[in-house]
Amino acid sequence: MLTPEELSTAIESRRAEVNGYQHNIDTYTALIATLPSELPAHLQAYRGRTDRHAAAAEIEDLDDLELLSDVWFHDELKARVRSETVEKRKAQAILSVLEAQA
Repeated sequence: MLTPEELSTAIESRRAEVNGYQHNIDTYTALIATLPSELPAHLQAYRGRTDRHAAAAEIEDLDDLELLSDVWFHDELKARVRSETVEKRKAQAILSVLEAQA
């Protein structure tokens, strides 16, 4: 069992963790709103590519490359929002248990 001081510290740490996850979710969501999410037909094949450096080397038009890069970043941020949401929920669950002990 934690001492009252340890419990208070643990609660504050978990609250900060939850707030950190929420801050990241808010930041990523704001960024997503500024980025394109669609690609023209001639770039669709590049959307799911994992070898991005090789894919980028295949694209000669720099405007196309910039658009593709922005869409890749958009997709990456959407995945990060989901990941941060999962981690935030775990931290919230632990925080609830700690608060119930207080």
